[in-house]
Amino acid sequence: MLNFTAVATFILFLYAVLGYKKPGVALVTVPFAAFALGYAALLTQTEEKVLYAPTLFIVTLIVVAVSTRGRESHMRYHQLASWALLAIILVFLLSGALAIFALAGAGPVVPLLFFFGIAVVVGGLIAHAVVSRRVAEAHVFSILGSSMRQNLPLPMALDCAATGRSDATGQILRRIKTWLVKGYSVTEAVRRGYPQCRSWALAMLVVGERLNQVPAAVKAVRAEIKSRTSERHRLRPVHPFYPVVVLSIMVVLALGLVTFVLPQFKMTLEEVVGGSELLPRSTRALMRVTSVFAESISVAVLLGVAVFIWLAICLRRVWRGRRSERPTILSGAGDFLRWHLPIFHWFERNRSTLQVVELMRMSFNAGTPVNEAIRGALGLDINVCFKRRLRKWLQRVERGEDIAAAARAAGVGRALAWAFDNSDHAGDAPALLEMLESYYRSNYSYRVNLTRFILWPCGIILLGLTVGFVVYATYAPMVVFLGYFAEQIYP
Repeated sequence: MLNFTAVATFILFLYAVLGYKKPGVALVTVPFAAFALGYAALLTQTEEKVLYAPTLFIVTLIVVAVSTRGRESHMRYHQLASWALLAIILVFLLSGALAIFALAGAGPVVPLLFFFGIAVVVGGLIAHAVVSRRVAEAHVFSILGSSMRQNLPLPMALDCAATGRSDATGQILRRIKTWLVKGYSVTEAVRRGYPQCRSWALAMLVVGERLNQVPAAVKAVRAEIKSRTSERHRLRPVHPFYPVVVLSIMVVLALGLVTFVLPQFKMTLEEVVGGSELLPRSTRALMRVTSVFAESISVAVLLGVAVFIWLAICLRRVWRGRRSERPTILSGAGDFLRWHLPIFHWFERNRSTLQVVELMRMSFNAGTPVNEAIRGALGLDINVCFKRRLRKWLQRVERGEDIAAAARAAGVGRALAWAFDNSDHAGDAPALLEMLESYYRSNYSYRVNLTRFILWPCGIILLGLTVGFVVYATYAPMVVFLGYFAEQIYP
């Protein structure tokens, strides 16, 4: 017993040191060590010592997650350890909440309300974090752009702009200045000093630095941020959270009515008439649908897990951007779905084309050949389906085909092919690309507002029909019940 405790304590201490010194090795080997430790505890008939195995695993995850403090960058195993710890915490919280509800004798409706409240609170915190980051992002690139436009020494300009500021923008500017003073380039200083920078902005800076067009890249990023900010601040006919709130309230009310009210009418009709056939079809359909949620605790658990997964995905999108150079499987699947959906396809194609046009205009201003400009566009954070077409275009151009014909054959768009059609306007590609950039930006804004003002009324109509169906299915049994007794009294 003492020997096993001493060995387990030594292994725990060893992995605590290894997790700080060699976090990758510790993260890969700790599952096997925890399994071996638990198996050894079972073989030596010391079942109470099995707790050393999960303790070893959790302690190693904590050490690996906190070992990034003071380091220049976070590696993938640090992020994996952080997400594993977050998942374990969520599982414990979910299990504890369900246990408390079970001990209190609460039905499935109370856990649903609990999970809905958590989703609302966490969603509000995420929205606040997103707004704060977008404001800091706009301020940082605005200061970078104005400093470059006035040809000021960038470290000194950032230090002056951060003086007296204790908010997120001031901290970001000071970190970028620190890396610039150490001799790093602007892009690398932004990458290290501003790790929350969105991937599309960082990809534009990387390509702009490769073309020696960093001021133009910062200007393009500022224009994109301004365009996205103006879209959020436009007047909307209906707030996006309005349908979510209405549907949530309707589901809760429907569950309450089906659980406590409608069964009483059904029971009364069965006792008086001998059957529940007098219930309207709409009421029976509503009871069949909601009974799945009202009578099964497993459905409530699945909904709770779905809520937590959705929150985890939202947190991941907020605190960890896309990787333009190596998109993850989740990002690739999302790009594939958006590219092939009817309405989203146009927006994905327009956004990707706009970024490519911006970069190619910058490339031509720097005297870059067409094939190198296309190769630079492959480093942008654009849809992976559109990026495949860019690769086909690059291959055809490097084989010696005509640029415009290659663009049409690769499917990158007739507008790009028209800009490089030498038979119509030789040598005017930079001016045409600038015109296309203005066109795509204004057209994107127009289509966004047009889609919003068309789809929102349709969504509100569907929402009204759904609410009307629930109200009708709820009150129809009362009318049937009163009509039946009225016929018995006044034949």
